[in-house]
Amino acid sequence: MMINILSLVLTLTIAVQGPPVTIDDNNTEATTVIRLFELKGAWSDQPDAAPGLDITSLLMGNMGSQRSFPDLLKALESAIADEEIDVIALDLSGGTSFSMPQVADMCTTLIRGRDSGKKFIAWMENGTTSLEAIASSCDTVMLTNTGGIDLASPALMPIHFKNAMDLFGIEASVIRVGDFKGAVEPFMLPQMSDHLRDHYLATLQSMNRFPVKQIAIGRDMTASHVRELQGIRIFTAKQALEEGLVDMLAQHGTLEQTIEGILDGSVEWKRPGKKRRKPFNPIQIFTELFSPAREKKIPENSIAILHLSGEIVDGATATPGSMVSEPSAKVIKALTDNDSVVGVVVRVDSPGGSAIASEIIRLELVKLAAKKPIVYSMGNLAASGGYWITCTGQPIYATEGTITGSIGVFGMKLSFGSALERFGIHFDPVALDESATMMFPHRGWNTAELARLQATVDDVYEDFIQRVSDSRDIEPNRVRGIAGGRVWAGGQALELGLVDAIGGVEDAIAHVKKEAGIEGEVSIVHRPGPADPMDLFNMFGGGGDDAIRALLDVPTLRVLAVAGVDLRPYLARLIRMGSNSPFTVEARMPIDLNPRF
Repeated sequence: MMINILSLVLTLTIAVQGPPVTIDDNNTEATTVIRLFELKGAWSDQPDAAPGLDITSLLMGNMGSQRSFPDLLKALESAIADEEIDVIALDLSGGTSFSMPQVADMCTTLIRGRDSGKKFIAWMENGTTSLEAIASSCDTVMLTNTGGIDLASPALMPIHFKNAMDLFGIEASVIRVGDFKGAVEPFMLPQMSDHLRDHYLATLQSMNRFPVKQIAIGRDMTASHVRELQGIRIFTAKQALEEGLVDMLAQHGTLEQTIEGILDGSVEWKRPGKKRRKPFNPIQIFTELFSPAREKKIPENSIAILHLSGEIVDGATATPGSMVSEPSAKVIKALTDNDSVVGVVVRVDSPGGSAIASEIIRLELVKLAAKKPIVYSMGNLAASGGYWITCTGQPIYATEGTITGSIGVFGMKLSFGSALERFGIHFDPVALDESATMMFPHRGWNTAELARLQATVDDVYEDFIQRVSDSRDIEPNRVRGIAGGRVWAGGQALELGLVDAIGGVEDAIAHVKKEAGIEGEVSIVHRPGPADPMDLFNMFGGGGDDAIRALLDVPTLRVLAVAGVDLRPYLARLIRMGSNSPFTVEARMPIDLNPRF
């Protein structure tokens, strides 16, 4: 007992306090109820997210299991509405990470909670720019005295292979429209072109405005001072306290004691109930594994959130982590035909992909929009093909951290004939026509093939321009001036007329409710529902996905990825362009346009 008392005294002595959280209550003996959220890992916009491998995550350089972000927001909203809860504590020390659009949604929810009278406390150990922005929306920010804050500004690190390709005799055949289509530059140029570098810098500056503004407001600083702190970047716990990035320091592992020490009266901690662990039953597991997934019935007067996420690909079989054309169109048609659905929020998070698949999905969305109100809500990415599918003339919401635009198309293949000849490997194809070998890996495209393919790409690009022009009511020539493969941050896209407003999912839901004439509470459902177990097996049954997964187990690639040089997204992209694949016009953003905060 004496040891516990001394430990508490020591903790409160070491803690360096700023403004404490106070609970307004005339009864000083009242118990303060605290709801603790322990946030760990990365977060997916999908409601049924579960740990697993996501091919699109690999293609974009993001690996790791993810948890459901909609479930997190729902739990936060429930705690805010709970009148028994006085304080909400966010434990951000578990290595959690959020995309910038998710940070915006978190900040909106926390600020709304504070306006309702709730008090919020953030606990950090190793803070980042994203976590500091979230913490700045709280009343009190705590940092462990052994921790620190890495207040980085966003940065990109594309990897260029042209010199290495020349060294080994690998040739890139490229056809494209748009000098800003950065997806092909790593294979064409030894370093980034100056015009693309300048454009990326402007995009990063726009993306950085939101976290800077959020931190400045929350920590009572000027935006220019926050930018100065980003220039310094690394802060020890003591330096973070001196700079006003946090309110107080405390010992590692003393979250509960420290929070209790700054609150008056007794404290009761409220946690979510833990699920009861089921006994191991292999027969039941086998039965559930092969049972078809069932979607819950949609209640009357519901708004559906349609998640269109991942790489856009052609195909008839749903693949987790990808937006496959026919299954996606089928889900959209089901929402169109379901009279219980009064409106739809289309949540887009995609770097693009096949132009044909993008158009198939867009056409089905046109039919949906003709029957009921829809609004687009852009997540982290809604670029190239991910923007194409939004071209239906309906309202579009984006966040300042959204990457969108990339209105441009290309086609590419690599040839390895000269490289393999050096090792005594010779290709000797037999074909009725030379054109039959155009996708073989032994040679590049000849002049006639390049001219014909370029004409195909030009036609698709003009279709893309016209889709944007019709949807956004912008003259085609002005669209060309903001197209050419240029990517834009959400704020830039708003200024250019590519989106209608800055806002998150909740703003999009409010817009749909207004359009549908709904007042008060409404049922929210998510589609698509849980993945079919058999689809999970199909992921391992052929195509390039099994080869892409094998990349994860290559020790050299894993070591390089940990060191910050991740070649796996590029190699995964090459596997997607294998010689067994037909020629595909790509409407896709660059692989490595994934800013690091």
